[in-house]
Amino acid sequence: MKKLTQIFVGLVVFLFVEGNISAQSEEHPLLVVSFQKVKLSDIAAANKLINEKIAPILNGMVDEGMLYGWGLFNHAWGDEWNVNVWYTVKDMDAFSKFWSEYVERIREKQPDAWNELRGYIQEHKDNMYTILNQYPVPPAE
Repeated sequence: MKKLTQIFVGLVVFLFVEGNISAQSEEHPLLVVSFQKVKLSDIAAANKLINEKIAPILNGMVDEGMLYGWGLFNHAWGDEWNVNVWYTVKDMDAFSKFWSEYVERIREKQPDAWNELRGYIQEHKDNMYTILNQYPVPPAE
């Protein structure tokens, strides 16, 4: 019975959180930011890997309309989260579809890229933001 209660509570929490995310993003696109801590001596190598192995896949997904855009940024001054990637998408559903396809394409086209990139990363976190203003505004679908 305890297990059944845990499953029920988990389902209710999932539906509440998913409903909140979907409701928040229905009218506004999402900005998803992936932050990494990388040793200063490894930043150039991590950037090179992203630009050579991962960027072509992401650029293709922008061309196909799965992403509005993406980018790589390093901090010039600030905290230890120093190799970061951002993605913009229509909404949470679009991000889920994009991410599944992205992971699959990397596995097919660059099977060693994830492990190589993980070798540079000391710590990782992701954040999702609702974009309230975006200029220029993406084309309507």
